[in-house]
Amino acid sequence: MNKEEWINGWFNEVWGKGNAQLLAECATNPFNFHTSGGRSFSLTHEDYLSFVNIWQQRFNNVRFTISQVITEEHKTVALYQCEATYHGGWIKIPGKNQSVKMTGMVLFQMKNGLMTDCWLEDSSFDLYQQLTRYLE
Repeated sequence: MNKEEWINGWFNEVWGKGNAQLLAECATNPFNFHTSGGRSFSLTHEDYLSFVNIWQQRFNNVRFTISQVITEEHKTVALYQCEATYHGGWIKIPGKNQSVKMTGMVLFQMKNGLMTDCWLEDSSFDLYQQLTRYLE
């Protein structure tokens, strides 16, 4: 699978649909998942799919758009936009079937064609503002 197929598969199939078969083709088991704020987790595929399942319960009708991909040696960065419908369950914010937009950046570290590390930086604060209208 070429880099474009890999990126599209990760966002639309693994993250967007919880495709376990494609996850096995894309990532080591376990892999390191790094989140905003410097937290890091060693996740098995089962752990990651559980996370994806919870995320999908909160956000439906997910549509990813990849705006830019930068690759250098064994690292790939993807900038994304995501549109979804929020159904509740995230930090006690009630669901109202609200359309939301998210943006983010993911850095993938690869070894032998498999992702070993994934750093996720996303627009959680902006998402919070969309759902609560806190600063309006």
